[in-house]
Amino acid sequence: ARDSRDSALTPTVGRYQRANLELDLVGDSKYYRAVYEHQWYKPLFSKVTLALKGEIDFGHGIGNSAYPVFKNFYGGGIGSVRGYYSSSLGAVDSRYGDALGGASRLIGNAELQLPFPGSGQDRSLRWFGFVDGGQVYQEGEKMRLSQLRYSSGLGISWISPVGPLKLSYAKPLNAKTGDRLERFQFQMGSGF
Repeated sequence: ARDSRDSALTPTVGRYQRANLELDLVGDSKYYRAVYEHQWYKPLFSKVTLALKGEIDFGHGIGNSAYPVFKNFYGGGIGSVRGYYSSSLGAVDSRYGDALGGASRLIGNAELQLPFPGSGQDRSLRWFGFVDGGQVYQEGEKMRLSQLRYSSGLGISWISPVGPLKLSYAKPLNAKTGDRLERFQFQMGSGF
């Protein structure tokens, strides 16, 4: 990981990068799993910050082993693609209607973060506009940009005494039949 942000909770400038490789060559499930995340923050004008985040995740079985289900990636909801129900993107179990997750994932987020009116110099309370895109893919399935789901909306972020809180309202821009939508979403405990 590498972090040059001016703040871990309310960054206005800098970058955060994280890469992780997991390799399992012992036991019945032999696989590898790679994760790369990049966040970029740029002040635009008068306390307005542009925040961009991208994440690409990929896993695959080694030899004759299939990628283990318990290592699947999920997408949808705050932290990935707002406006879609949490962890609902990608293939769905036809019998139960549950999302299966997948061996790879592509996520992109853009936020325009602004100070909350009347908050003065306090950066712990902000509102933001956003555009999200992402999708989850099964093992062996190509990552096709044409399959990405998109959303846009508005939200409020507050670094409260009990931890970071986020409330957002999102409008899915290209939902397909069968997608599970959730326009209002609330999250506690993590930032961008």
